Amino acid sequence: MKYIRMFQEVKKKDVSVVGGKGANLGEMFNAGLPVPNGFCITGDAFDEYMKRNSFEQQLSTYSNKFRSEIAAGQIWAELEEEIAECYAALGQNMRVAVRSSATAEDLPEASFAGQQETYLNVVGKEQLIMAIKECFASLYSARAVAYRKQANFDTVNVSLAVVIQRMVESEVSGVLFSIDPVSQETDRMMLNASWGLGEAIVSGKVTPDIYIYSKKQGRIVDKKMGDKDILICYGATGVKETKTPLEQKGRFCLSDNQALEVFEIGLRVEQHYGTPQDIEWAISGGKLYLLQSRPITTLNKTTERQPELSAAQKAAMNNWIEHCPVPLYPLDVEPCEIIDKAKSKVFHELGVSIGSELSMDEKGILSFSAGTMHISPRIVKIPFLLRQFTNYSINSLNTDRAFSMIKKELDKKSVMDISRLSVSALVQQVKELMNLSEEIACIRFRYNIFPSVAVSKLLYPTLHHIDKNINEFDLLSDLSYKTWELNVALRNLTAYIQKHSELKKAITAFRKEDKNAIAAIRNDYSDFSAKLQNFLNEFGWKSSSSYCAFGSVSWYEDMTSLFSLIKALLQSDNRDLENSKYQVILAKIAKRFSAKKAAKLRKKIEEIRGYHVNREESLYMIEMCYGLARRIAFELNLRFPEIFEQPKDILFLTLEEVYSLPDGIPDYKNRVKVRKANRLQNERLWNSLSLGGKQDDPNILTGVSGNRGFCRGRVRKILTLQEFDKMQPGDILVCRYTDPSWTPLFILASAIVSDTGGPLSHSAIVAREYNIPAVLGCGNATELLQDEQEIVVDGDKGIVRFES
Repeated sequence: MKYIRMFQEVKKKDVSVVGGKGANLGEMFNAGLPVPNGFCITGDAFDEYMKRNSFEQQLSTYSNKFRSEIAAGQIWAELEEEIAECYAALGQNMRVAVRSSATAEDLPEASFAGQQETYLNVVGKEQLIMAIKECFASLYSARAVAYRKQANFDTVNVSLAVVIQRMVESEVSGVLFSIDPVSQETDRMMLNASWGLGEAIVSGKVTPDIYIYSKKQGRIVDKKMGDKDILICYGATGVKETKTPLEQKGRFCLSDNQALEVFEIGLRVEQHYGTPQDIEWAISGGKLYLLQSRPITTLNKTTERQPELSAAQKAAMNNWIEHCPVPLYPLDVEPCEIIDKAKSKVFHELGVSIGSELSMDEKGILSFSAGTMHISPRIVKIPFLLRQFTNYSINSLNTDRAFSMIKKELDKKSVMDISRLSVSALVQQVKELMNLSEEIACIRFRYNIFPSVAVSKLLYPTLHHIDKNINEFDLLSDLSYKTWELNVALRNLTAYIQKHSELKKAITAFRKEDKNAIAAIRNDYSDFSAKLQNFLNEFGWKSSSSYCAFGSVSWYEDMTSLFSLIKALLQSDNRDLENSKYQVILAKIAKRFSAKKAAKLRKKIEEIRGYHVNREESLYMIEMCYGLARRIAFELNLRFPEIFEQPKDILFLTLEEVYSLPDGIPDYKNRVKVRKANRLQNERLWNSLSLGGKQDDPNILTGVSGNRGFCRGRVRKILTLQEFDKMQPGDILVCRYTDPSWTPLFILASAIVSDTGGPLSHSAIVAREYNIPAVLGCGNATELLQDEQEIVVDGDKGIVRFES
């Protein structure tokens, strides 16, 4: 044939004819590897198409509408007949994938990937010809043209081949790296796997299962289950996304034997090419297929493997995990540093300089140091500075004044129509929100947290003298603050739902996989919708991770976790809250001291309580800054499709890089790609650390006491906000971390066990209010404990007992 090559006619040397993708598939097919059959439309066919449709004359005057004109061109009879004949040879109305394949040998396929289009589940000759023309046209998308210009590649004299390959309706699919791309150890291979079509992994839409294989040992040496939240499968035409069924999410999608089969075929491919390979594969009907293979081009030969972290580095890392339970995206790093800088300013006033613990390199790889501390002579003035630092009248006045002004500014920004703003104006808004977050953080630490800690420590001996079981955290009982108000508001909303049986039935039937369910409930129950909106107006910026500025999600942005929480709370008995503890403490103070001394002590206690209210309020205000900034960032994501292929790709830029967007279209696309690939390394770093120390008894977990008490019960492991509706009354909540958005679950729990946290964390404070035992900072409770397992939580000793 003149314009088409079947796979059996293609070798790896034919890159200039059928492109890199076509050449690799033909090479593997002819090497006897399990590649689904197909054919390639050559670069000559593309050149002829451009000539016959008179598009060549327009190449030098490229415009945005040029792409649509190319897609509307005509295929001439000879090429159409060849396409029809080769397509029929694959089988009657066979489902095929249609992919662009770059023919430029000096513009490698691995770098060129993503610049053109792929069309999946194409059926019938008419659909096939349309997809081929769309592939031709994709060579002149704004994104592809910009990329070639940045690569100093001729935009006019460029050609394109198209690969048509029989589609495999995979039950499981994924990507195999024939060396570990994270550690870069040539002895290790890494396999990513998920349910359905491989597009879910390639596009970064799921966290896959991960298997690590040692070539020397010939076995799987490590594996980690991913959430596999999304499943991509065939639609009537094209493909569709669905939520992965819970049963499939909760298990590995490959048996060890299946994974070993993939590793073995990967070794064959690497040996055939003689270089490390990035291989896409699929399993259909129990048979393994190879869909693509290309050289791994992201290896950094000069980067040494990250050494084991010291105890001090782990301590620093664990502090970050408690506030940021998922790895930071590059766009999250600088906002975290802003908060850290606000805290450091206070230390500096006291004569202590603390170095940063967190850093990120150009490739998006995070690392942690133990931080450095330098003491200046100013530290000798701390006893005199404490009087100034703990002046409640001044601290309260400065806080109230600043918060009042900042809230007005945030209210104005929250109603701004960002769709009307220019790119420069959007970036300016992000800058202003980051400045506001820094101002809030300075107020939070200087005028509230530091004074609170100082006064609490000064009061501790007196409190211990009254009752050795009283600590400074008990002073926060029966106090109205943001997290507590959120819990009360949720209880009230739940109580309203309980009174309306049809509404309760609708919410009880709510499934997080149904994307239209929330809108339907709000539409059907207008009174409830109004009450829900009032709740969101007050608490809607509460997010999944308070200190992750751009990587977290608030209830305003996605109410799925909120409805899962409400659904869980509908099972509760609305137990009475522990609200007498504070009054008991006051009574003991009155009994133990003279009226004058008791009044002075009560005044100091009220100051601590006031500081805590402001601490909570400041955190929510920071979350509001972040939520408004996220909204703008994702608007910018839409404005630059030539940089950002996916809706949240902007998360892989730094804040400074976002600030530079108004200056033109910088070469950020490759940075995004590299940092997305390296996110896996950050996830492994996060997951590798645990807070708990070495246990002498394998059946005991040691943490810290968040609240006293003793409880025996069954484990309910909750790892994400979307799992809230798994919680049943009386369960022992076992989780990696909690923040304020988790605390309403405590009304259902008989006890709390968490990997992170301390006595002043939200978990501990709210556990005391509900009077349930809490053991926090266990380190690896979520790894060791399983759902339905019976355990004993001893809050007095800060331990958890269980049977292995």
